Amino acid sequence: MTKNPRWLLMRKVARFRIVRSLVKYFSQRSINSYLSLLNENNSCFADVNVDDAINSLKNEGLYLDINLPQDVVQEIVQFAQSTACYGNQKLEYGFYYHQKAEAQIKSGKHFITGYYFNTALFCPAIKKLQTDPKLLAIAAKYLNAPPVHQGNKMWWSFAGNMTYREQSQAAQLFHYDIDDYCFIKFFFYLTNVDNQSGPHVCVRKSHNQKKSSHLWLRKRETDQEIIDYYGQESLVEICGQAGFGFAEDPLCFHKGISPTHQDRLILQIEFARTDYQMQHDLRKSSLLKCI
Repeated sequence: MTKNPRWLLMRKVARFRIVRSLVKYFSQRSINSYLSLLNENNSCFADVNVDDAINSLKNEGLYLDINLPQDVVQEIVQFAQSTACYGNQKLEYGFYYHQKAEAQIKSGKHFITGYYFNTALFCPAIKKLQTDPKLLAIAAKYLNAPPVHQGNKMWWSFAGNMTYREQSQAAQLFHYDIDDYCFIKFFFYLTNVDNQSGPHVCVRKSHNQKKSSHLWLRKRETDQEIIDYYGQESLVEICGQAGFGFAEDPLCFHKGISPTHQDRLILQIEFARTDYQMQHDLRKSSLLKCI
């Protein structure tokens, strides 16, 4: 309440569609001059049509097939293999991916996720993606404002049996995000993802349609609760090869399925109208400790 009151207020009221509409209406900004500065010919995503992406995001809350070139995938994966990740996002549990089993024994902890910090500072490919002109154009048109980079996240979801509490902690139960009044996330698989290795699931059109209990009693929802309200056909289980990417309005209900047979590595890049300094992955090096 004292350190970030604007963020707290937004978190309380942005779940309501009428509030989001009013905020967008009274804070309209021209994006024409911003878009004119973007050279989409310099994008990594030559085959992506920006207007198609916007139409799909507005109607479905989701747009598929924003795919990374394989050389970019390889550069990011090499970075992940040569850089410490942090078990369950804890700064004191750093380890290299190939040393996970040893790190769990040393720490006495069970790691369900391994997060990376300071990704854009140390991986040029990720830095380049957060300034990619097509991603910025999609973000600008969807937000109807010059986009502000809120942050990146890259993490492993480790295969294995999960308790309900661990699934909740790892965002592997249905939920929706409230990071701003209007925001967008781009996701990129960095490992092959099938239905046994942690596919992302999005509930189509749920960014614009929620029952009152979803708004007033915001919590993790069960699969059956989501299916009962939205229908099985609304659930989109997203599988793809390493490099497969998609854009999502995270006000849609979504989750990552717990991987059972293979670890999943994924990158998330987020844009919004306002940076509340709550979503970035920047951490002081002095705070990061390896096991």
